[in-house]
Amino acid sequence: MTDDLTRPYDSRPGGSPPSGPMSPPPPQPETGGARPPDLRLGLHRLSRGLIAYGIVGLVVAVLGLGVLAYVNARISTAGDRVGTSVAQLAPTLDRTADALHDASTTADTFSVTLDRTREAVSAAANTIIGVRTNLETLENVLRTVSFLGISPLGPAGDAVGGIAGSIEGLDSRLTAIADGLAANQGALATNATSLGLLGDSMDATAERLRSGVVEDSLADVRAIILLMLLVLTAWTIVPAIGALAFGLWLRRELEPASTSPEVVP
Repeated sequence: MTDDLTRPYDSRPGGSPPSGPMSPPPPQPETGGARPPDLRLGLHRLSRGLIAYGIVGLVVAVLGLGVLAYVNARISTAGDRVGTSVAQLAPTLDRTADALHDASTTADTFSVTLDRTREAVSAAANTIIGVRTNLETLENVLRTVSFLGISPLGPAGDAVGGIAGSIEGLDSRLTAIADGLAANQGALATNATSLGLLGDSMDATAERLRSGVVEDSLADVRAIILLMLLVLTAWTIVPAIGALAFGLWLRRELEPASTSPEVVP
């Protein structure tokens, strides 16, 4: 009887193992192991950092929106100024093109006049050559006339010879003048062509300005700048809002845990 009372509950006579299911061992008391780290302080700091980052990001985004509005206003003012300048420049280019065309016409006309003058001067040079030849022949004829050994036409021959001598070389000078006129005529013809082409270019430029290509180009530049500023602002404001929202949510989640009393094991 005593043996049975002092024998363990699950033992059997003879030391054989029990045939039924064994009961779980009783829980062992804790032996004072290391406690898990408390992350609440770090999470609080993280929430404060996220909130600060979100506020700073929102401030930067607001400043970016202000810069965007300022740039938009300045570009609009510049576009108005450019439109006004273009409206004034187009008529000026038209008048310049007309003046160039007039100058081209004048140069072309004067080129024709120089060509005709060159021809007249060349003809005058040839005429002078013929006159000088005829005068020299007449001089010789007058000198050969003799009456009883006297040359009564000798003085006339001397006068004719003097005239022939005075016009000697005049033909070469007229020929040089004709050659110079020919060179000037060619230069004026080239200038007339260049002035006409420049006038055509001015006309095309004025027409292009009136078509609104400058205003359209400025509008494209304005759209690109505004789009870039919008993208940069969105790039700043979206993470800022996300960080602020996550920081506030994390703070709300940590508040109950921070206010509840700590249970000492």
